[in-house]
Amino acid sequence: MKKIYLTALLALVPAAAGAEVYTLPGIVVTAEKQNKIKDTAFLPHETITEKDMERMGASNVVEALSTALGVDLSSGSQDSRSVMGSNQLMLRGMNSSQTLVLVDGHRLADEDTASSKNMTLLQRFDLSQVEEINIIRGADGVSYGSSAMGGVINIKTKKPGSSESSGGFRLGQGENTLYFHEDPKGEGPFHLAVSGRITKVRPLSFRRDSYFGSIHYDGFDVPSYGIRRYAGLDVLYDFQNSAKNTLRFKADYFDEDTDMRFSDASMSFSGASMNFSGGNVVLQKDEKSRTERTQWDTSLTYEGKTERNEYSGQAYYSRLRKYSETWNGRPDFNEQMKEFPRYMQKFAIPQLENHFKPWDYDRAFYELWGFSGRNTMTFGSHSLTFGGEWERSTYTGTRLSHETYSGSGSKGEEGHDQTSGAFYMSDIWDINSRLTFCPSLRFERDSSYGFIGVPAAGLSYRLNDHMTWKTNYGKGFRAPTISERYIHLDHMGGTVDGNPDLKAETSKSFDTGLSGQAGKTAWQISWFQQKVKNLIDYEGDAMRYRYVNRKKADLKGLEAEISHALSPRWTVRGTYTYLDGRDSSEDIRLPNRSRHTAMLSLSYDSKDPYGFSGMVWSTLKKDFYFDDRNYSWNELNLSLQKHWGKSLTAAFGLYNLLDREIDTLYIHGRSWFAGMEMKW
Repeated sequence: MKKIYLTALLALVPAAAGAEVYTLPGIVVTAEKQNKIKDTAFLPHETITEKDMERMGASNVVEALSTALGVDLSSGSQDSRSVMGSNQLMLRGMNSSQTLVLVDGHRLADEDTASSKNMTLLQRFDLSQVEEINIIRGADGVSYGSSAMGGVINIKTKKPGSSESSGGFRLGQGENTLYFHEDPKGEGPFHLAVSGRITKVRPLSFRRDSYFGSIHYDGFDVPSYGIRRYAGLDVLYDFQNSAKNTLRFKADYFDEDTDMRFSDASMSFSGASMNFSGGNVVLQKDEKSRTERTQWDTSLTYEGKTERNEYSGQAYYSRLRKYSETWNGRPDFNEQMKEFPRYMQKFAIPQLENHFKPWDYDRAFYELWGFSGRNTMTFGSHSLTFGGEWERSTYTGTRLSHETYSGSGSKGEEGHDQTSGAFYMSDIWDINSRLTFCPSLRFERDSSYGFIGVPAAGLSYRLNDHMTWKTNYGKGFRAPTISERYIHLDHMGGTVDGNPDLKAETSKSFDTGLSGQAGKTAWQISWFQQKVKNLIDYEGDAMRYRYVNRKKADLKGLEAEISHALSPRWTVRGTYTYLDGRDSSEDIRLPNRSRHTAMLSLSYDSKDPYGFSGMVWSTLKKDFYFDDRNYSWNELNLSLQKHWGKSLTAAFGLYNLLDREIDTLYIHGRSWFAGMEMKW
């Protein structure tokens, strides 16, 4: 508790005066007015730079986001088997499926259920080609449309022509990685960069002794481990004209072959006659699965900038193919239940055979096509942005088929698609030197729910040269996915059916806060609230479920952050988030969320080409609600880099120094990493 209050207190310390220029983690502090982020000027936002990632020793996007304010990357539920041990992606407590992930401004094909959306997506990126990660907290349905209810994470990659090439390796307790990024120097209009990465994820086991209904799990879970591979091609043509026009083609390939192992499971049957006293039936025994994912992402982007206009157009295509198999070594149900009454055998055995098959497989193919364009015009005191986009997504797979399956041979496959089109506009109006107003509006039509209008408005008032007050209201929404509308799945003792009549989830978001910067210190504090309705959830009995709009949620809280440059070499940063997330339809807490999250970091940069840099940070979570229990823990982490000029860097680090282990939440304990990178 003392650590929580200490970090919260740090975030409320007033700004100190000063005239020097410092770059602080997440915040750029200068004596001049900052340039606006045109389409998100009034929403709380944070930028994680390449330098920030280096100081943290980050090897992947999940690690790069681990200190971001308002981002929760806790491991997924034990009962979400397809993504067991992966990281949820929550902004301000909104579900992973309500957070939008973009790469260079466009979406990627991904699994589309609430329990799998975004859960494995962040593992597919090559961090060596990432320039920065922009995080927007709060609903931004006007600019980004569906799924931006909680916020947006936009991963911006390096453009070819930087003349920076690198290669390196990283060894660790969790994974080993080998990578390169080649961007040779060129004098003409054409620039080409290629990247590659291969990662071996090591198996880590977690003890499980829990109940899911009447099913008892007892054993060890081993989340996904295996090989991940990435290759990328990036081509840029610079027109070398006054409008700074460029044409960029980007293609990325990712595949992985991973395995999982599951704890044993059994079910207790009670006797219903004088001749039967009950007994246990083994449902899972030495169960394991293998998953293959293959993804292609391509995009073509045209950009330009004149004195009054900044414009871009993009066409993109993304596809994800997934194949998984599961083997279950449980004994034959007929043999296990031979002493059971005949009527119980007749009823139970077919049900158990259908849901706990000795062998099963699943095949899925997701595709996404899209076009988008936007232009920002500056005239007088106005900065007007307008744009439009069109997308078509398809899903073909075994989980959409109603064809019965006996456990051998092949399943049926079905496919569905949905399309959406939108137009949006916003205006940043500088009413005077202190007051700025931003109204915006989006019109969108989706084949799954029809037409929707999305309004938003923001107001910014500069109290003085060092302090600004901002407030904004916005609406967000999430379209029901193809799976939620058409799935037919027999899995884990139950059947899940889709609902073609689902409505879109919608939210109303409001936040207000103060931010300040002066010399060596930058700070911000804000209050937020989001009311969500038409949440998509299950409804049914113990054996059969159906997707319905039945829940409402109310999430509100407080965010605070402070960064202070102790010297040109040392920087301290503290963040604190209080979150009260409730299912307002039943007045209960939303699970997988922490009520209190505090982070305190100290970073160092010797400013010497042959010196050291690094970071030590502590993250405290209190009252993390999962499985009707509250968990609290602290993770202390250390990262250190030694530089030999601009060409060679060695890195070493320790995560979870206090060796905290929580099997239920897939927190493994202390781990280490070491690596080296060369630039040329």
